[in-house]
Amino acid sequence: MPFPKALMCAAALVCGLPVIAQAQTTDAPASRQVIPYDQAFFSTFQVQSALDMVNRVPGFTLKNVDQVRGFAAAAGNVLIDGQRPTSKSDSLNDILNRIPAGTVERIDLIIGGAEGIDMQGQTQVVNIIRKASAKPTLTVIANARFLSNGWVKPTGRITYSRNAGDKTLELSATVFNSFDEEASPGDKTVYPTNGSPPRRTQILSEAGGKGVELNAIASHPLWGGKLTVNGKWTPDTYTGNYRFITDTTAVENLDYSEDLREGGFQYVRPLGKVFTLKLNGLSKYTHEEGDDLYISPSEETRFREDSVEKENIVSGQLIWTRSERLTYEVGLEKAYNSRDSDTGLTVNGAAVDLPASRVKVEEDRTEASFLATWRATPALSVETGLKYEWSTLSQTSERPDEKRFGYAKPKVQVTWSPKGPWQYLLRVERVLGQLDFDDFVSSIDLMDSTVKAGNVSLEPDKRWETELNASYRFGDKGALVLKYIHKDVSDVIDRVPIVATDGSVFDAKGNIGDGTAEEIGATLTLPMDRFRIPGGLLKFNGSVFLSEVTDPVTKEKRRLSRQTETDWLLEFSQDLPVRRTQWGFSVWNGYDEKVYRASEISYARGSAKLNLFAEYKPTPKLLWRVELNNLPGRVYDYDRVRYDGDRATGTVRALELTRNRSKPWLFIRVRKEL
Repeated sequence: MPFPKALMCAAALVCGLPVIAQAQTTDAPASRQVIPYDQAFFSTFQVQSALDMVNRVPGFTLKNVDQVRGFAAAAGNVLIDGQRPTSKSDSLNDILNRIPAGTVERIDLIIGGAEGIDMQGQTQVVNIIRKASAKPTLTVIANARFLSNGWVKPTGRITYSRNAGDKTLELSATVFNSFDEEASPGDKTVYPTNGSPPRRTQILSEAGGKGVELNAIASHPLWGGKLTVNGKWTPDTYTGNYRFITDTTAVENLDYSEDLREGGFQYVRPLGKVFTLKLNGLSKYTHEEGDDLYISPSEETRFREDSVEKENIVSGQLIWTRSERLTYEVGLEKAYNSRDSDTGLTVNGAAVDLPASRVKVEEDRTEASFLATWRATPALSVETGLKYEWSTLSQTSERPDEKRFGYAKPKVQVTWSPKGPWQYLLRVERVLGQLDFDDFVSSIDLMDSTVKAGNVSLEPDKRWETELNASYRFGDKGALVLKYIHKDVSDVIDRVPIVATDGSVFDAKGNIGDGTAEEIGATLTLPMDRFRIPGGLLKFNGSVFLSEVTDPVTKEKRRLSRQTETDWLLEFSQDLPVRRTQWGFSVWNGYDEKVYRASEISYARGSAKLNLFAEYKPTPKLLWRVELNNLPGRVYDYDRVRYDGDRATGTVRALELTRNRSKPWLFIRVRKEL
């Protein structure tokens, strides 16, 4: 849809809502777009946390949101007591896993919108409504991952939570150990095209991390409203050790550390009977250091990086509930983002010049918004609005630059819930992509001798998105959701060649022009009782992805880089309440990604993954869980077709085939509520 047409459509709906709403004089009955699931619904499941409960909501898929602009869009699709989580860096999985199932009164599935609910730009959300109780809950979780190489990776967490209604407190401390499943032993073979014999390398590798995570969330009445504050601190490290064995041996040692700190607040206060004020603030600080050393008999190469990233956001919304049918919202958000990076490459002690090796990127952004929600009938609602963003993107490097942008982002969303099992949704929206400031700075893969240059000329991509969504609900636990999303993208971000001052050509992220992308997806929640599997539940979530862009090197049409063609997950579980057990499995199809670089095409593939699990709940507050993961073992492929020049004019000089093979591992968890 062309921009002027969609903008006029959104503006017409915004301006026309008051007139249409005034013509409706009768009170609106309850909306059909809110589907409640109370404790009785979950009683047949072996749920232990709010995460377990959300995963049982028919037709719903949890979305953790990352790399988004500002505060509002980072909420994902979960609300807790009608409010979005205050943290931006805390994943929804972790937040929900810290909420005991016994403290949840019910979960509302909201499709399209509902009175008093901020949809945060999502087509559907779940609202977790907790019980008010003066009694605190103390939860202890202990995990251990047992690897085939003899490693044991333990993790422990203790959480204190208390929800007294108007006052809440949650404290959590986690000590974790992780391992990198893809850093597995394998081999690499290079096939030169000049007739030389193949060169084979055996790869021995192991990698993992460890760290601490401290979280605190508290809410308290203040000045007639409610104030919620949060804090998070996560220091962690990652270490990788690799040996490359041919007729000689080379080694690579990678050390990485991160210090993440975040604090935020949310204040909600009614202003009379029809107005509500919402204020949000967030400050995030991340310091990263990396040291990658590669040593072979003829060469010693070291790549170091040191970066500091900051994000500060303040926003406010004023909500006017004019009637049960009509709600207006005006908002203003101010954000400042920056990343100050310093990278260096040395070969045998001599410094090597890299483009964009020392870069400071700053983004100063202001966004004003107006949103109107009209519940025309119990079966029909319309959400329409307009956001406008002013931003300044500046960077300090060998080529300092500053750019100013202005973007209008209209949106129209219509939800129709007629009598019967079907529900329909249409969304048209202009979306602005979020830049990854890492792409402004150079990096290098020492093992593959591949330099990825920084690009100081990046701009965010702009997308017109059209989504069609149809859901069909059957029985108490069954649902089928079909969706189609079409995106017309301008300033697509992909790989482009970058020419350094000395004439050297590197590979970097860059804007390559216009393109299109499509997603066709389905989500199925199927109870298996009718198939003589009592307590069984089958869930499927999958999508097919299509895209087309013009390659900046060959000028031919192709897919987007790093876009897999299909992505699906099949899950089965069976709850046996009499035996106080649950068992099941999950199958993920893996990934298959292709990246088109200036002088090579690389392929990254991961084979299908099978996990089995069993749970035993001897008491309502004690749970044992055992998992067999990564059965029967996965293969990770990384292949490269390398050219002696760019892909348009050069010829293939070598084929590289890399195979890493990971083995199954055992996971054991104990969860106890005290």
